[in-house]
Amino acid sequence: MSSIFKRIDTVFLQVYDFDKAIKWYCDVLEFKLRWKDETGGYACLEIGETPLTLVRKSNNDEQEKNSHISFNFYTSNIDTARKHLIQSNVTVEPINDDGNVKWFKFQDLEGNNLEVCYFPE
Repeated sequence: MSSIFKRIDTVFLQVYDFDKAIKWYCDVLEFKLRWKDETGGYACLEIGETPLTLVRKSNNDEQEKNSHISFNFYTSNIDTARKHLIQSNVTVEPINDDGNVKWFKFQDLEGNNLEVCYFPE
């Protein structure tokens, strides 16, 4: 097990019809809505240890194709995780903080966008 990352925090799935997708996952698969950010276009569904986060997708596929985050890693120390990646010659973005969650983005060897997050458990 990694000494830096505790788990995959969430898996992201892009959807065109945001509200219809939320309703379908809740009604058909019986997932529970944990939270919804209408402005940002995210909805987190409770399905066990690793939730599913629906991401509202626009019709501009080409622009979003390279920016989509497939999943993020949870860490209990975001500063240490970021420093570790920088020391490993990984290009990382600055830490964002919305008051509840801190996160930063980085890319893997093949250019896949990944993210690291922290929030009090």
